[in-house]
Amino acid sequence: MTSEKSPTVRKIDTPTFLLHWSMALTLLVSLATGLRIAADDEQGGWAQSVSWALPQGNVVSWHTWAALALLRLAAAYVWFLLRARLTQRVALGRTWVESLKTGNWQQRWRAVNIALYWIAFACIFLASASGILLFAAPGLLPYVTVATVHQAVAWTILFYVVLHFVAQLLQGGIGQILKILRPSPAYGAAAATAVLAAAGTASAFYGLEWSAGHTLEVKQTQAPPLLDGVADDPVWTQSGRVKVLTTRGANLPGGETPVTIRAAHDGTDLYALFEWPDSTRSHKHLPLVKTAQGWKVMQKEFGIQDEDDYYEDKFGVMLAYTSELAGAGTTHLGKRPLAGKPGPSGGRGLHYTTDGSIVDVWHWKSVRSGSSAMNQIDDNHFGPPLEPNPKKARYTGGYTQDPKSAGGFKMNWRSFEEGIVEPVRLPRNPAYLERFSGVNADPKTGDEISLWMPLKETVPYSKALDTYPIGTIMPSVLIDGPFQGDRGDVQAVARWKDGWWRMEVKRKLDTASQYDVALAAGRPIYLWVAVFDHAQTRHSRHLHPVKLVLEQH
Repeated sequence: MTSEKSPTVRKIDTPTFLLHWSMALTLLVSLATGLRIAADDEQGGWAQSVSWALPQGNVVSWHTWAALALLRLAAAYVWFLLRARLTQRVALGRTWVESLKTGNWQQRWRAVNIALYWIAFACIFLASASGILLFAAPGLLPYVTVATVHQAVAWTILFYVVLHFVAQLLQGGIGQILKILRPSPAYGAAAATAVLAAAGTASAFYGLEWSAGHTLEVKQTQAPPLLDGVADDPVWTQSGRVKVLTTRGANLPGGETPVTIRAAHDGTDLYALFEWPDSTRSHKHLPLVKTAQGWKVMQKEFGIQDEDDYYEDKFGVMLAYTSELAGAGTTHLGKRPLAGKPGPSGGRGLHYTTDGSIVDVWHWKSVRSGSSAMNQIDDNHFGPPLEPNPKKARYTGGYTQDPKSAGGFKMNWRSFEEGIVEPVRLPRNPAYLERFSGVNADPKTGDEISLWMPLKETVPYSKALDTYPIGTIMPSVLIDGPFQGDRGDVQAVARWKDGWWRMEVKRKLDTASQYDVALAAGRPIYLWVAVFDHAQTRHSRHLHPVKLVLEQH
């Protein structure tokens, strides 16, 4: 009797099996989350076209974790090849050149696959290098350049995956594809040392993350500053300072702007100084202009919470008890990141916490809370997701204002739909609007006057009183005085001069409010800042918060 010889079932060693699929999984997570982050930018390009298929939620943190895992695995793979003496698998030498020229189909495609491996190595190197620059050394190179390289490499890797599959199929058919699914025990000692290489990479990355952060010692002073936005008080020359580069902000040169932070305390109150460059002082906050159809709101995308033209300059501060919450922990991207809850108006994402905690949010608005009638920062917070309010068109996740008892501002229209509105109030004296006649309607032009009206200087709207000529400009902001209650906890005076905003801030170290973060010696607090250059929601940002440490005499 004769027996037919069974075809050999091709297998791969277990370490390569594990490394291959672990890298494939982390690469998938890294690509998907990275594209979601890219899709959030105005210039997201191709990423926006596939946003429907991308993950939603806290993708910034997921992207960082996946990148760390990918670096570990890459280090482990290199070490494994060296220890197991398997570098011939990817060798580019004379044999490789001869294989490219040979008439043997399988050998030629094996050589092609080796070339593709090196393309993958180059992509992973470029992705890692650009990612490390964005993560740990922002500002070393222009952000736009580094981010463009990072995103281009992501698309190249996606194209590579398709080529890799096709080339493997052409090299050895379906058996070559199935090989990676069939592990066989081998190279155990080399695999063990690869684990050590991965651990070493993780330690190095942890050190890199630690070194990328800033610590600001908040010294105690007996001479607190005068809040006037001038920043010439002796305390500021004696206090420590840190400079943070923020990126990805609308209307900023290259999306970047640095923020210098200084702080001090007197045992009762915290004082802070924030400085950032801005070529224009923007005070045109959704002004109203009289047209033949009625009063029109100057805006382009206010209806989807994405106005980047006719908006005021703003500044944001977050305070949290943990570095994760003061960074990416409250940011959840996507059109519907919360199951069972409405999505954001502009489809970009929501802010909220997932552990029931509160993050203190200071939201300075140059025309509204920053006006001379208030001189405050709007005291807000991020918390657990709120229940939808049917009376409000916009759902904000866990972002809301601290409670107030009186004061504040409101918009001067009843409802906003297509931009033509009926005002709620008109000036008591029609001549009041003459001061705004010289306002330049170009949103990129700076303003000498802040567009708001004191509520007490207005009367209820009526058509009989609405005799203003076409072209009249009227502020859309009505101010009723400073906030009273929790929402008015933070005093702030800001001045724009010679292309710089300088803002001095004062708040009690402990307001005793459940919505505020208390500051005390011995307990680090983490601070994060954002610049809005006449932008509604597209603010700049940074990955690593500043750790505040209070000095205690």
